[in-house]
Formats: sequence, C-alpha cells, structure tokens
Amino acid sequence: MKKFVKYIPHIAFAALMIGFGAIGKLTGAAPAVAMFEAIALFDQPENVGRILVGLGQLAAGIGIFFAATRKSAAVLGMALMAGAIYFHLTLIGGSPVLAIITFILSAYLLLKGGKCCGKSTCGTGTCSA
Repeated sequence: MKKFVKYIPHIAFAALMIGFGAIGKLTGAAPAVAMFEAIALFDQPENVGRILVGLGQLAAGIGIFFAATRKSAAVLGMALMAGAIYFHLTLIGGSPVLAIITFILSAYLLLKGGKCCGKSTCGTGTCSA
C-alpha cells in the first residue's frame, strides 16, 4: 500500500495529461478542434498544433512513470500547462483549473525528483548504473 500511495501524484498527472488532454486532441474531438481553431498556433492549421500538443501530453503522461524520463516529462507537462493556462486566460476562455492543477502536479514531481536507482544512497555518488 505504501508503494501505491507514493505513485498517486504520478497517476493523477498521467490521468490529467492523457485522459483530459491527449485523448481528445489526438482523436479530433470537436471541443479540441474548436479550441485549436481559435488558437491558430504558429499560424498553422488546427490539426498541426492539436496533434503536436496531444503527442506532447501523451509523452509526458507516459514518461512520468519512468525514472529516466520523469524530470523531462514533468518539464514538458509544465510547459504545456503554462501554455494552456495562458490561452485559457487570454484567448479561448473557460476555466483553467485543470491546467493549473496539472501544472502544480508537474512542479511537484519535478521538485520531488526521484531516486536514480532506488537505493537510499542514490545521489551520494555510491549508486552504480
């Protein structure tokens, strides 16, 4: 049970990134299409930005579970959610609450870090690859 509790932030982050983000964007759900038509990211057709953001969210949601990619996934999540918060507040409207929660989870997972090898001496130089 203790191990499961340790991964609750990871699971929540992945659920938000994949469940509330990537799936709708990658499947072309009507709200996602409308949102990216309004944003017109880099003056590209809506499907370019929508698919790139969806793939980024999918990569972050999966990458958060692996020690080697955890920090990169958290940084990617923070960048994507910073963009989401910005666009919600300035252009598309709607509530940025889920984006803010996901941003906070990203920051927590980035700052929390993780042990490189699962040993308590990791980071002291005694951890061998």
